[in-house]
Amino acid sequence: MDEAGTSAKEPVTVVVGLIADADAHVMVAERLVNEILGGVPDQHKDGFTFHAMQVFGDKKYQNGWSITDRLHILKSMMSIPRRVGMAVAVSINFRGAADYSKNPLSKVLNNSQFDHLQAFSICLAVVDRNIRRHAGPNEVATVVAEDIPEMRKFLKSIPHIYRDNPIHIPPDMLRQTDKDKAAGYNLQSGELRITRIRNSVHFVEKSEDPLIQVADACAYGFRRYFATEKFGTDFADAILGDHRIAANFAPPGGCECWWPRK
Repeated sequence: MDEAGTSAKEPVTVVVGLIADADAHVMVAERLVNEILGGVPDQHKDGFTFHAMQVFGDKKYQNGWSITDRLHILKSMMSIPRRVGMAVAVSINFRGAADYSKNPLSKVLNNSQFDHLQAFSICLAVVDRNIRRHAGPNEVATVVAEDIPEMRKFLKSIPHIYRDNPIHIPPDMLRQTDKDKAAGYNLQSGELRITRIRNSVHFVEKSEDPLIQVADACAYGFRRYFATEKFGTDFADAILGDHRIAANFAPPGGCECWWPRK
């Protein structure tokens, strides 16, 4: 799992969760990451750790590294889940769309941190739902997430909280999608609970885990897409195969899990 758009000035916070089968996906995904990052110019390789936002806009990477080649690396990283068969879950919160003032944690978390916590929580619950639906009865998951020290103690509590306190969102509170309209009834599930994800959350540095770097790329791509920024549509196409399947997101937020489209 990784996130994007968590600073106060950002219009939308995004958390991405990649559902990776340890036997089928991890090794091949890591091999692709190493192959893609082999395209980093020699003058930038010393100490390089992939951060999508930096690759896209940091001035230090603009010297001798064309925007064309940087975009190619970004989109190649974003496409890895689709290429190897990993499902991609995303949860987003639009900044300022929710009122957290009555939450007991409002004294210790600001609005952007609340949006991060909310998006992380719902992303985990959506991942758990998809594991229950599509994985074998004995399959369980472990969360690996980028370490954000100031958020660590809040994020690590989420699996335990949703295990003991499931949420059921009423159908009339779910935004109707085109598929709902075509079917004539609400196809969505408002069930948010965790049964298959282990309580422990493993926090790592981005440099320690290639799949965190892939999640970073996807989170950044989605952030630009949902903020309607330049190249956002191209990035969503790279992640999903077709950006139009993510067209129903709007304030205050939303969540979904997509399985690979070739």
